[in-house]
Amino acid sequence: MNIQQVRNATIIVEYGGKKILIDPMLGKKGCMPPFPFSRNQHLRNPLHELPFPVEEVLKGVDAVLLTHLHDDHIDEAAYEAIPKDMRLLVQDENDRQVVMSHGFNHVEVVGDNTRIGEVSIQKAESQHGNFIMKYPAGHTAGYVFTHPQEKTLYHAGDTIWYAGVKRNLKRFRPEVITLNAGGNGFRLGGRVIMNDEDVVKVAAAAPDAKLFVTHLEGVNHNSVTREMVRKRAEVAGILDRVFIPEDGETVEDL
Repeated sequence: MNIQQVRNATIIVEYGGKKILIDPMLGKKGCMPPFPFSRNQHLRNPLHELPFPVEEVLKGVDAVLLTHLHDDHIDEAAYEAIPKDMRLLVQDENDRQVVMSHGFNHVEVVGDNTRIGEVSIQKAESQHGNFIMKYPAGHTAGYVFTHPQEKTLYHAGDTIWYAGVKRNLKRFRPEVITLNAGGNGFRLGGRVIMNDEDVVKVAAAAPDAKLFVTHLEGVNHNSVTREMVRKRAEVAGILDRVFIPEDGETVEDL
């Protein structure tokens, strides 16, 4: 499999002969206001331009997978740019109705064995914040990919490190894990996704897995940089299996 970092939490997964775009945030730099009650209120989102044109992001995509519908995971630019006949996969019926309201014709809820060709996708446990933020942050989902000729891939999505992630690692035994680890958080309620310390915890719980770290340096409420993850991984002795790509960079043959 190949995984390309686009920007923020937007990645492209080439897996089992299919090309899957995850959480497309496609607007121009600064087109959205900062997330409130968080750090860097002087910065508008997204913080950087896309590394290549929107048309290139969408080229050859077989399906779009949405972990949830927050603006930094699908924005108005994405709703406008994605072809209306594209297949979109969502976590639940509420998200399906919202996405369909934007005019899309093929929106489906991921089940126990949703398939894109020979690629199987199923949901995994996720929690978008601690007990204070769990409900304000809303529902989100992780996803697990399997294919006869590919390693098992676990896309954790926007989740904190908690018992559900540990259960996912034990249940699915993924060989490749994509982690949203920008430490996004708010002044009240704390972080709503993992941070650099959690990358080390996941690596310890899945000692044979490779980790692809994303959702870094993309929006104003990020608190973790690529360099922070790199230093943390180096100290922990896991830098050889932790990938921290720049925007536009592809990690091949995972």
